Amino acid sequence: MKEGFYTALGTPLDAEGRLAAESFADQIEDQIAAGASGLLAMGTMGTLGCIRSDVYEDVISCACKAVNGRVRLMVGISDNSLARVRVKLDVLKRYPVDVGVITAPYYFQLSETVLESFFAEAAAMTDLDIYLYDHLPITKHKITYPMAMRLSQIPNIKGIKSGDLVLIKALFENPDLKSDFLPVFSGSDLFAVSNQYGIKNYLDGIFACFPRTISQVQKFFDAEEYGKAGEALNRMMAGRDEMFALGIWPAFSCAMNLLGYEGSFAPDYEPVMDGPASQKVFEILQKCGELEV
Repeated sequence: MKEGFYTALGTPLDAEGRLAAESFADQIEDQIAAGASGLLAMGTMGTLGCIRSDVYEDVISCACKAVNGRVRLMVGISDNSLARVRVKLDVLKRYPVDVGVITAPYYFQLSETVLESFFAEAAAMTDLDIYLYDHLPITKHKITYPMAMRLSQIPNIKGIKSGDLVLIKALFENPDLKSDFLPVFSGSDLFAVSNQYGIKNYLDGIFACFPRTISQVQKFFDAEEYGKAGEALNRMMAGRDEMFALGIWPAFSCAMNLLGYEGSFAPDYEPVMDGPASQKVFEILQKCGELEV
């Protein structure tokens, strides 16, 4: 898998909850132009758990057409049962998707043994490459180092995405880890640190509304100018934190609209951001250089 940044895409929906396809394609085009090595559709930032079932395939179809093989396309297949995961895998069979990304189920509490079995059985249902997604804040389940090592022995489990730098670093440095298993780091605040460790593959959803900034960060990484990369990352992380304070979903959706992407990028129960809060998001993007002064 090519080194560099991977963006978890936002999913724009119209008032009826259908995909705003042109907006989605424009977002993909801008991320590729910014230098993304790959894209994740239907991840957390893509509100997979909130998308209508009949819209899931529309998202995959649009993503495949827009990407057109230019970068690696990863697609979320997470759900709360193996049967529901299978439905998503059946959709992916019809499209040129590179990787299926799966989290732990997030409805019931699972033992570590059952969780490991869930991942193994999901991988056995497909020939598609599978990446595990260690997402403790959402799923309330932790993929441990021993579990990751055992699951990595399954032929088509080819990677893991985690914000746990200790876990990713331990996997990255293990000489016994199979050569085609890739640890991907998603701990935004420590990207400059992880890159200096040699962990060159990193992924986040906030890149979707900071395409110019993350493009700049990657250029600094490529030039091994880690101080400048850290400064640019810190600006983006400061903007992200301000958006969290405003309400991350309304703020993210507002930011995407300000960048020219139509549609709602938030769960349908979230309020639309306007007035002073919208102006604040505008100022955040402007400060980071995402909007012209």
